[in-house]
Amino acid sequence: MKEERYLVRHGVTLYLDVGANAGQTGQRLRQEGYAGRIASFEPIAAVFARLQAAADDPDWAVHHTGVGDRDGTATIGVSENFVSSSILPATDRLLAIHAPVRQARQEEISIARLDTVAPALIRPGDTVCLKIDTQGFERAVIEGAAGVLDRILLVRMEVAVHEVYAGEMTVAEAISLMADRGFGLIEAWPAWRHPDTAEVLHFDLFFRAGAPD
Repeated sequence: MKEERYLVRHGVTLYLDVGANAGQTGQRLRQEGYAGRIASFEPIAAVFARLQAAADDPDWAVHHTGVGDRDGTATIGVSENFVSSSILPATDRLLAIHAPVRQARQEEISIARLDTVAPALIRPGDTVCLKIDTQGFERAVIEGAAGVLDRILLVRMEVAVHEVYAGEMTVAEAISLMADRGFGLIEAWPAWRHPDTAEVLHFDLFFRAGAPD
């Protein structure tokens, strides 16, 4: 995956995996040779149990919490397929594209700002990559990281081209939001395509702090 070359190039030592689900990203990183520390965040109890089972090395820590712009609790809609669960409601457009996004139930979860939890995870001298895959809640994650963004070099987030979760930011808004915080877009690749038309619905956007090389 294209992400790996940036982790190697910049010597990433800590990977913050926000919206970890069952640990797919962490497992991929290990399979592709990333040996640094991973801190994964997943709020849904049943999915967190699977994440715990996947994180089978001492440098992979797991945290049973969501990440956003406040400390406290929130209600998350647990989707039929689990991976599409979101604090934000899915739009009718998204449900028409992929029915398993539909919420099967709701769950009360813990939620925390990165400002609150990251200082205990980031060590002096760390080079940090933040990955955000939160089904439309990406803006809240960034807003809750205001106090630690200066410790983060790389940010990867999955963002919709057009709104599919009510109130989420889109690609253009994400690029502007990150530019305002000193991060430039260095990579974008399709993350999810429409199953019928093949048009790109979500991009993985990759940012780096400071001016591009």
